[in-house]
Amino acid sequence: MQERFPLPLVSLLAASFAVLSLALFGSDPAGSPRWWAHLVLLALVFLALLLRYRVTDEWKDFAHDSSVYPRRPLQRGAISVRTLLLLGIAALALELGGVAAVSGGPGLLAYLPVLVLSAITAVEFFARRVLARRFTLSFVLHELVYLPLFGWAAFALGAPLTAGTLAGVAAGTLLFVVAEVVRKFEPRFAPDGAMVADTYSAVWGRTAAIVVIVLSLLTSALLAVAAGAGVVATVVAAVFCVAIAALRRSDRAVMVLGGLSVPALAAAMLS
Repeated sequence: MQERFPLPLVSLLAASFAVLSLALFGSDPAGSPRWWAHLVLLALVFLALLLRYRVTDEWKDFAHDSSVYPRRPLQRGAISVRTLLLLGIAALALELGGVAAVSGGPGLLAYLPVLVLSAITAVEFFARRVLARRFTLSFVLHELVYLPLFGWAAFALGAPLTAGTLAGVAAGTLLFVVAEVVRKFEPRFAPDGAMVADTYSAVWGRTAAIVVIVLSLLTSALLAVAAGAGVVATVVAAVFCVAIAALRRSDRAVMVLGGLSVPALAAAMLS
């Protein structure tokens, strides 16, 4: 569990989603009881969604992982398929329970696009062979789930349908694009020592992957300001971008700075 779903890191990402949603779409005073309730429930929904995605990925990538990552938990028998299935069912129940608690019946309907899109990603949009040859297209399609997810968060928090809200949805989506690229930035190697073409630095090249991180961070901050966040968000994004550029030769530095930029920028948007 910890190996493929590191709870401290995933919890930080879930908290970042909750803080970001409240910063962009919330109307309750920060620190109020209602604000804290929404923070916990939004984080819970996202944490359950990530767990469900992890279970799905273990299933759909089983053949690929068995050939190049034979020591992963499912491949070496550390976790059974039955346990994985039960985890997925529990995650879905927790996810839907959180959605209902935050937004009620109408919110469950508003969340339906997230469920549909995540279900389609489980079967690789019914185009597994095509997407296997088109890494970037696969990346874009998989990241689309953040659009309805942040759209649901805006609906749940009572944000009006305005240009500012749409800018907030785009800002949240781009910030979590950063999280995704950072997550799979470092090259991975098969048992025979060959580099596996399933990370962004391996397929796009390190420079292109870093450019995506930097541009996504800056654009997210600018869109957040358009959505009503304070200009401090742009300052925080700029500081992280300069640091990433300065330490770009170190995979570890890029990953650490890129990873920290997500909660830092989410917190900055509260100001």
